[in-house]
Amino acid sequence: MLVYRILMGLISPFILMKLFKLGKGYPDYSIRKVLGFNREAVKADVWIHCASVGEVLAARPLIQSWQNRNLDKKILITTMTPTGAEQVTKSFGESVVHRYIPVDWCSSVKRFLKMVDCPKLLIIETELWPNLLSQVKKKGMSLHIVNARLSERSFKKYAKFSDFSRKLMALPDSFCAHADADAKRFKALGASQVLVTGNIKFDLKVNPQVIKDNWQQYFANNEFVWIAASTHEGEDVPLLEEHQILKAHHPSAVLIIVPRHPQRFEQVFQQACAKFENVGLRSETPVEEWHNLDVLVGDSMGEMMHYFQASDLAFVGGSLIERGGHNPIEPALLSKPVLVGDHTFNFKDITESLVLSGGGLRCKNSELVGSLLLAFAKDKALVAETGTAAYEYALNNQGAVERVLDATDA
Repeated sequence: MLVYRILMGLISPFILMKLFKLGKGYPDYSIRKVLGFNREAVKADVWIHCASVGEVLAARPLIQSWQNRNLDKKILITTMTPTGAEQVTKSFGESVVHRYIPVDWCSSVKRFLKMVDCPKLLIIETELWPNLLSQVKKKGMSLHIVNARLSERSFKKYAKFSDFSRKLMALPDSFCAHADADAKRFKALGASQVLVTGNIKFDLKVNPQVIKDNWQQYFANNEFVWIAASTHEGEDVPLLEEHQILKAHHPSAVLIIVPRHPQRFEQVFQQACAKFENVGLRSETPVEEWHNLDVLVGDSMGEMMHYFQASDLAFVGGSLIERGGHNPIEPALLSKPVLVGDHTFNFKDITESLVLSGGGLRCKNSELVGSLLLAFAKDKALVAETGTAAYEYALNNQGAVERVLDATDA
């Protein structure tokens, strides 16, 4: 732990620079807050930490179920990013209290915890910050890692520092793991209280507003609409090229492309403009004009379910390159066929099971994505059949939220 603290001190200037850039354009965000300076103390019955937008959305069914169980109790939600904070407000309004999690320096964490009176911390996914975890335990709080997952790649990294990892894994009172494979990896690193509770992302309830808004109506006259969701650099251009081939056979086909990181919105927009005549940004193009587009760039946060709902088929990014892929559950819950690349180690078990169920298909390269797009675009029955299989797979794996709440006495 001492070596970790020394390293964190050495890189502190770079951390501060990154935090400063992260907060640009967000009045509610400040360096003071992430250093643990909060003017108002918080007394809550449970504290849930979600790193950013994705974790807030993943935790939504858990938070809503906890609120239903504890109508007169208070919940604190922390996030690391301002976009995560915005999603907390959007999802829960004034029914929760929000704070920014402090950067993992001992002084910042101690300062933050002095202003928090709460018996229990639930951390969504594997946000294992050593100073935070150790100080939470010193304060006497119970600590639980929820929706815990650990890829083979991450496991190997932790295993290189076995003494450090063993001490770190001993701090939480429990790990509520995705699947057996995750549980085995946590145990191998030294965790003792490990339960397999499943993935709370399966328990996501599709917001009725998504269905009511019905973005699909804006593409009523288009032959085929597909989404490339959460794409990374190295994926966009090959997928845009496959869309060019698709357009040669289906001229009214539309691609909705949503980069994983907001700082790439403009870059992807320019890449699309280099290949297509009619390209629009979600933030600038009126919905009445979407059907005339070749490509719609989704430059917004927290609207992914709307984009999925508008599409006939979903490609989930981060999987054509070695990023490990992203969550395929959301499109499955909306009965969309799911395509993924060959690199899905972040969601290995889920992706493999989805493919086996018939609701997903794996593509070794962008050319295979293009071939499958052509097959689905000309066969609506195939779209419906594969989408139904995806939905049934997602539905059959629900129930993790109740298991987590019971396991953590939340």
